[in-house]
Amino acid sequence: MPEPITDRDREQVHRLHAEGKSRNAIARAMGRSASTVSKIAAQQGLTFSGGARVAAATEARRADAAARRELLADESLDGALRQVERVGVADSARDARDHATAARALTEVHARVSELARQTGTGSVGGSMLDRLADALIGPAGGDREGV
Repeated sequence: MPEPITDRDREQVHRLHAEGKSRNAIARAMGRSASTVSKIAAQQGLTFSGGARVAAATEARRADAAARRELLADESLDGALRQVERVGVADSARDARDHATAARALTEVHARVSELARQTGTGSVGGSMLDRLADALIGPAGGDREGV
C-alpha cells in the first residue's frame, strides 16, 4: 500500500515546481512516483509544461525526417541518372541490362519517397518536376514490375 501524501510532500512539490523542475525530476527528488507528484500538483492547481518541449522536439524530428527524405529522393534520382548514362557505354548486353535495372530500382525509390512526402505534406515544390519525370519514366509510384 502506498505511503499517504503528507504536508511535507505537498510543500516539496510546490517548491520544486516553482524551481521549474519537471514532474519526473520532482518524483526522483522526493522518492515518490510520478503519479503521486501529478496528484499533488493537480490538488495545488500546478501544471507541467513538458508538453511544449515534447511538441517542439517532435516537430524538429519531423522536419529532420522530411529533409532526410528529400535528400534520399534527390540522391536516388541522381544515382538513377548515373546508371542510365552507363547503359549507353556498357561492355555487354548483360551490363546494360544490369545498369537499366539499377536505374529503375533507384527511380522507384525516388518515386516512393516522393509519394510519402506528398502524402505527409513535407515535399518540396522543386521535387514535383522530378516526380513528374520519374512518373513518365516508370509510371506513378513505381510502375509495373515487368521488364526493364
